[in-house]
Amino acid sequence: MIPKICLFALLCTMMSALLDSMGFKSRGLFATLCAIMLLSVLADGLSDVTDGIMRLAAMSGITDAASCALRIIGLGYVFGFTSEICASVGEGLISSVVTAAGRVHIFLVAYPYFEDIARLGAELLK
Repeated sequence: MIPKICLFALLCTMMSALLDSMGFKSRGLFATLCAIMLLSVLADGLSDVTDGIMRLAAMSGITDAASCALRIIGLGYVFGFTSEICASVGEGLISSVVTAAGRVHIFLVAYPYFEDIARLGAELLK
């Protein structure tokens, strides 16, 4: 998978430079499409990793926490990549909003666990 990604990235970079030298005005759009295709290639290999982590979590009895952690990591990457793509195209405001929305969404996913920890702490103090 690594050679495929690197080869495709180099090919996209060369195509972008070629299009730029020919006067292509939408270089940012081309780069965005290439980035999305590269991320989709990477996403195919991630399913094996997440399946393995979930099997280990099931054996240890922490399936819910592992699932939440995987969702948070995935959301962080998705929102981060999206924000960087928006910024590279020149849309700084949209990039900032995507970053803020990602942080809020990650907090909302993790909030039930914070609530459980606070409840457990209160019970221990009694």
